[in-house]
Amino acid sequence: MRKVYTNIESKNVLYYKVEEIVNMAFGGSTTRYTVSDLSLISKVDLGPDNIRIISPVYKEENYRKKYYIETKNSDAATGKDREPTKLLEIAIESGKIEIPENPSIEQSSLAFVLSKIVKVEIPPAEKILPPTVQNTAPSVPAEPQKEKRDFILVNVVYVYERVLEKGYQSAFMFREVANYYYFKGQMEKAAKWYEALFAMPNEKLEPIYYFRFGDALKKTGKTQKGNELVEKFNQLVE
Repeated sequence: MRKVYTNIESKNVLYYKVEEIVNMAFGGSTTRYTVSDLSLISKVDLGPDNIRIISPVYKEENYRKKYYIETKNSDAATGKDREPTKLLEIAIESGKIEIPENPSIEQSSLAFVLSKIVKVEIPPAEKILPPTVQNTAPSVPAEPQKEKRDFILVNVVYVYERVLEKGYQSAFMFREVANYYYFKGQMEKAAKWYEALFAMPNEKLEPIYYFRFGDALKKTGKTQKGNELVEKFNQLVE
């Protein structure tokens, strides 16, 4: 088994679904197959900015869903692959999506995978065309199936926002969307998503978010609450 798979969950797992997505400037391909053991996953290097998604299927249905995203990002300066291959774990339970605060993969790759998991429709100019393949039987590992698909660019903030509007909660996505609108000067939208971030239970926030939320509220006419949050920021940084 490859070292990068060491932390993938194996307890109570029946089998693993594997999806390999290869992006190309003029079309690409997606391969789907199932394996009973992580050592059976293809050892072929997919190359920079392509994606392998590994999803455990558990013996009991009440396990939270997990997705492991494997990718190798290219270095913009040199055009060469960045080493080593990265593996990002996403967990979904009761409508909450757990994403590490500083994901080890490019956000465009993360947004692409989320759009597939949550089934977010992308605008026509950037639409992801979902592959049409037969599901392989879980009990017997099957030969990989490939199909062509169009190469697309994913609008990261658009995907995050559509996922959140479906009712999912994610501190990471709340921060990213709120920050995006804040720095674009769209304070009503910024305040909306900062409010959702602050409403998440047991979420420890950096002081700067009190300032940004308060500032967004003040600029949308909610001066009293905005001032309170800015004052809280001042207290935290003293």
